[in-house]
Amino acid sequence: MLECLAKPAKRSVHKLRTSTRRIEAQLELLSMLPELPRHIKPRQKLLRLLKKLRQAAGEVRDLDVQRDLVAETTPKKHHSRSVKDIRKEADQLRQELKQKRASLAAELVSVLKQEQEDLPLAFKELFDSLESVGSLTVSEADLTSLINTWYGQHTPATAPEPTDVEHLHDIRKYAKLARYLAESAPPAADDARRLATRFEDLQEAGGQWHDWLLLAEIAREQLGASAQLPTLFASRAQKCLKSFERRIEKMNARKSRAHAKAA
Repeated sequence: MLECLAKPAKRSVHKLRTSTRRIEAQLELLSMLPELPRHIKPRQKLLRLLKKLRQAAGEVRDLDVQRDLVAETTPKKHHSRSVKDIRKEADQLRQELKQKRASLAAELVSVLKQEQEDLPLAFKELFDSLESVGSLTVSEADLTSLINTWYGQHTPATAPEPTDVEHLHDIRKYAKLARYLAESAPPAADDARRLATRFEDLQEAGGQWHDWLLLAEIAREQLGASAQLPTLFASRAQKCLKSFERRIEKMNARKSRAHAKAA
């Protein structure tokens, strides 16, 4: 938060967004543990503050990713008229994204100024509510079981249709949270780390699909449907979607085997 208040640079914004997600994962884990003192109210208050902060940082981070993707797909030389047109579209789009990024970065700083006093107090309320707990330690076996059960309860047994963007996006988000839950285990916890790697693989595939999909929509809005870049970005999104779907099916197969073994 302090880094972003000083300068909301690309690396700092990414760290801030990731940190909020990791804390949200810890709060989700708390909700899975039995016999804890009542802490719903401070937990919900903290989640509301974190969500506001994460969304503000996320909007800036998304633009950083989109600018990188535009640069990645822009031809370096323009020997043909078609390539020259694409470079012109890319320059226009980058300029639009740069201006929007500056505006959203200013909004992020504003949110940070509002929360720099409220957030520590919300943490203190939560810690105070859990003060009587002797230990919050969870065994590796219990942790992996909790994560697999939680993920299974929140995701469908089969991959959604390619047009079901909302549920595909949900799977990506749940995979990310499951990954962070698993990464809360110590480095020596091999099973948890392997589980984290599987969820990271799924999350990354979904993230690539979503980034290209969002960029295609933005390019279409900014450049018009007749421009070349929206079609190019949409094609990339479709390619990434296939990879994402394969990983969803692979994860679902693991879920089915684990469920059959438990039964």
